[in-house]
Amino acid sequence: MNELEQYRNEIDAIDQELTRLFELRLNTVLKVGSYKKQHNLPTLDSNREEMVIKKNVGRLKDPQFEPQLTQFFQSMMKITKQTQMDLFQLKL
Repeated sequence: MNELEQYRNEIDAIDQELTRLFELRLNTVLKVGSYKKQHNLPTLDSNREEMVIKKNVGRLKDPQFEPQLTQFFQSMMKITKQTQMDLFQLKL
């Protein structure tokens, strides 16, 4: 196995773990959405989103990736909010 194949295998393993974690996150987001619906709480919480991004940026070991991580979380939150809205609309 050459060096390129080795790197691609590493990326494949990371992607597999990201997929597992993303699915876990989506299922947890749906639980949060269900709780909010039962308690008549708003779906969107901008302060919470900002706090989540800031907390995770603070966890970076290499601060040069701050813009990419911020964009990653913003994109993920957009997807999860849309998923939550789509699935709850289907259940109505």
